[in-house]
Amino acid sequence: MLAVGVVPAAAREVDRAEIAEAFAPNVAPERRVYCADTQMMTLADGAEYRACVNWRAQSRSRLIRTYAALDGPDNDMDANLEVARACFDLAVASQNDPYRTTFDANTFIDGARAHFTLCATNRAMLRTNDYSLRVYERGVWLG
Repeated sequence: MLAVGVVPAAAREVDRAEIAEAFAPNVAPERRVYCADTQMMTLADGAEYRACVNWRAQSRSRLIRTYAALDGPDNDMDANLEVARACFDLAVASQNDPYRTTFDANTFIDGARAHFTLCATNRAMLRTNDYSLRVYERGVWLG
């Protein structure tokens, strides 16, 4: 599990953005074939037989989604929270390279923090020390 960042005391996640996703390298896809519906059939000799009339195939893969999160104080002014969220969006956008082939959490978070700090300073955001950025992962099944 990836967890990068320091969260201030009494903080909550005030914004989040998905920044990367990749298939789990050590989890094999799961596949199954099953009968979704059966029907009674009468054979030529009069015997009754239950047969599958609706076969289904299912496949699912484990996907790891990586998120950037902005943690902030439990109670803050709405105007300051709006500035924090706007700066977070800018920080995330500054680090999202659509052409990257690998994701490095430390490089991402260092660059995002620098842009967040610069934006917060330029927009005269209050309580900047009460906000922090972090990166974490969540696994989901697709399929």
